[in-house]
Amino acid sequence: MTNAPNLSQPPRWLPLHVLCGGLLAAVGVLALSKQPVETWLVLPSTATEMATRCGFSLGVLILALLLALSLGLAVGLLTRRLGRGAEAFVALLGRALACLPVVALAWGFVSLWIGHYGGPVETLMPTELPVAQNVWQITLARWLWEFLAPALLLAVPLTGEFIQCVISDANATVDLDFALRARGVPASERLWWHHLTQLLPLLRTRMQALCLVAPVYLIVIEDVLRFMGWGCWMAQSIRAVDVKGIAFGFATGGLLMALLCGGPHLLRARLRPSANRLTASAWQPWQLWGLGLMTLPPLSSSPWLVLWFAVLFSGSSAWHEAWMSVEKQLPLDPARSFGVSETSIWLRHVALLQCRMLVAWISAVFAQILLWIAVACALQPALWQELGAPLARWFRPLAIGSSQDAARTLADPSALLEAGGVIALGALCLIQLSRIIQPRPS
Repeated sequence: MTNAPNLSQPPRWLPLHVLCGGLLAAVGVLALSKQPVETWLVLPSTATEMATRCGFSLGVLILALLLALSLGLAVGLLTRRLGRGAEAFVALLGRALACLPVVALAWGFVSLWIGHYGGPVETLMPTELPVAQNVWQITLARWLWEFLAPALLLAVPLTGEFIQCVISDANATVDLDFALRARGVPASERLWWHHLTQLLPLLRTRMQALCLVAPVYLIVIEDVLRFMGWGCWMAQSIRAVDVKGIAFGFATGGLLMALLCGGPHLLRARLRPSANRLTASAWQPWQLWGLGLMTLPPLSSSPWLVLWFAVLFSGSSAWHEAWMSVEKQLPLDPARSFGVSETSIWLRHVALLQCRMLVAWISAVFAQILLWIAVACALQPALWQELGAPLARWFRPLAIGSSQDAARTLADPSALLEAGGVIALGALCLIQLSRIIQPRPS
């Protein structure tokens, strides 16, 4: 989401769009793999527990999103008091936090918490207590820790997204500080009520965008922690190239994301929904579909091309609307009224801005590709071998595909953390370059 300069407004019935998109993606996977039509409605043998898995993952996602929203609002609004320089620095830190590869974050946590500190992770190495101490309080604490571990890990990149979103969206609101100060409104009320009221429509859009990205991050986190949720199911299906499992995961994932998007969709503070078909197609979990489709035999010969198109589709509408807002402020009609030809108008007013927008978009897409390649290597470790020499060296420590790799990472996570830091730094530099080059409406 860090690649979108200004997110496009979602369609009117976003939860319904996402649910239908998940069903269509499931049908597309079955048709692409040439499965017999009469077997499409035959569920996998282990699908009976999917309702429980989706419930567990939904709880983790809600907890992580609420925690990230609370921290992002607190840090972003409090930073507003410190001036423009502090806002720019904290926004940069938020973008750096959002660029951390999820696989490096999850394996780094497991390695440090279990390997170095000897702490328990209930889904991997549960606490060992005497039978006499196994009272209901201990059982409740262990059950809560089982949910808190994936929720806290997922909240880290989401908090970075919310911090930079709150600070960047503040520039799109009307500065009422002077007028409210003249009316005697206290500083705390000016910050937390009047400014937050203006931010709510923008935050609603940001929250819905993250509802389409957070479940994909959760796949890697649940796979690393062996948390028995929807994400662990998807990771196992993708790794085993189980066509029916991937299709069933797409359908249930669409339902899961529709429920997540339904909460922000009910908020009263909202912007005017978009009726553009491009916007409706862009507001879909393209990253999830790309990770599932890139493992199927027809598309497995060019997996990174599938991931590239998924990133392009997910951000196409936002970049199109960003260009339209810039184009509206160009003096095109006055130039035509003076008899300037269309070629001269394009060369003088449009060409340079379009080139800047194109370079900014390419830089942002490359940044997102780096992060999603890390996710793909975590789900399909063999994919790192198809990368070029420099990229293969970066992503090799993130491709943990055997028990020997896991034991080596637990014993010494330095290679994993270094690779994650290099990828995060590369993605952050590309995003910063995109923000510098990208033209903005005045």
